Amino acid sequence: MGAILGVSLGLLVGTFGFFVMRNPMHLALLSWQKSYYQRMVLDTIMRNQLRILGVLICLFGNSIFAASLGSALKMRFLNTVSDELWVLMGLVFFAAWGVGLILAIRQLVKGELFKWWRIWKVSAELGPIDVFPRVTPKMQKEARLFTIALSSLATITVVIAIIRR
Repeated sequence: MGAILGVSLGLLVGTFGFFVMRNPMHLALLSWQKSYYQRMVLDTIMRNQLRILGVLICLFGNSIFAASLGSALKMRFLNTVSDELWVLMGLVFFAAWGVGLILAIRQLVKGELFKWWRIWKVSAELGPIDVFPRVTPKMQKEARLFTIALSSLATITVVIAIIRR
């Protein structure tokens, strides 16, 4: 019963993370402040940071899925795949953390570190923006790039896990 719950939960979280990576506006489903997320998604740097968050959520869900499926089917190589996905998730996290630290230092030097509070306040007052098209060609290009990168990294990780087994 626990394995079925783990497989279902991992699949749900991994799928949600993939959709967030493809379109960060899906994160607004978890918030009552949709206009704030909309303004964040319109900014390229913030949009890509939210895409990285989607990648981490996707890897987390997929590692839960692989571990649960491995325990349900008694297949040890799926547990190895899950462990390697955790390693990949850690590498992506620390790389994103380092880039975030650099961006925070840059914002601190420019005096824009707490700009998010102003953006949140303005978005609460003004409400959502009517944007057309909702997904621009630049956003589509970024989504393809992130999808290819995530698929490549995940495939390499699975191959390494199978070889190391």
